[in-house]
Amino acid sequence: MMRQSLLRTLAFHAAWEHAPTLAEWNNTLDTAGAEVEQEDFLAAVQELLTEKIIVERLGRFVFSDQINLVEEFRQNELWFARKLRVARGVARWLARISSVRFVALCNTTALGHARDAGDLDFFVVCSAGSLMSTRALAVLPYKFLKRRPGDGGSRDAVCLSYFVTDDGLDLSSHQLRNSKFLPCRQAGEFRISCDDPYFRYWFLSLLPLYDDGISTDLWRANSGITKRHSLARRWELAPDLKIETPRFRIPASGGLESWAAKFQMNAFPPTIRERMNRDTRVMITDKVLKFHVDDRREYYRQRYEAECRKRGVYEVF
Repeated sequence: MMRQSLLRTLAFHAAWEHAPTLAEWNNTLDTAGAEVEQEDFLAAVQELLTEKIIVERLGRFVFSDQINLVEEFRQNELWFARKLRVARGVARWLARISSVRFVALCNTTALGHARDAGDLDFFVVCSAGSLMSTRALAVLPYKFLKRRPGDGGSRDAVCLSYFVTDDGLDLSSHQLRNSKFLPCRQAGEFRISCDDPYFRYWFLSLLPLYDDGISTDLWRANSGITKRHSLARRWELAPDLKIETPRFRIPASGGLESWAAKFQMNAFPPTIRERMNRDTRVMITDKVLKFHVDDRREYYRQRYEAECRKRGVYEVF
């Protein structure tokens, strides 16, 4: 079982082109809900290394035929210090909004291997009843400075496209439903499962920059993910990354919420309005704002299933 868990987890990291460290591999280990021991994990890793099914390079682990992922990571990590510096600046602004409770960097930048020209993607938790006004205040300076995605293709564009309220922390309804968007040429035609592997690994890899303590509730509210990855540990704010709560914060106004909702609904581009609440790519309710028009979760799900078949991993989809 442990061997299959290791291979299944590494198969997903291969699917989204990440070469995990031992700690990342351990924290994202897909045990399918079974309780496992740390010693068994380490023993199984050593066994796979001895059999040369996997290799370790520069502290990262990949399948033996995918060493190129380590080199690609080395190239992209050159930009990480700059991106993290910019991201902390964004988090510092968001923390000034009194309704903001949690700010995390996500996707490839959180993993440390975003492209030089890649966007900075954020996940934000705010107080109930302040969703639209919080986002309006959050995006205001970046709209003015033309630093949002699509504003001239600026490097390190600030993408504020995923907000949830503190009374809507259960994200299970945000995951892929049993539907098919487009066929994946690279992976071929495979059955579509109800699982959303990308979302699970995305959730576990969040990199918190600001947290007033609500992350504990966020973690508990998503036990469907954390129980499947039984060695996972809740995110912790690194002392050198942590943004402190500012003394002066912009107060959230209940009266601003209605105005902000009307203004933003009118300002949304046609693609947002057309796809709103049709599936889990674009969600607009009083508890979530999610604008992932170019959602590639189905693509990665099919790549993952193909990678599992290639590695002889049994299916737990």
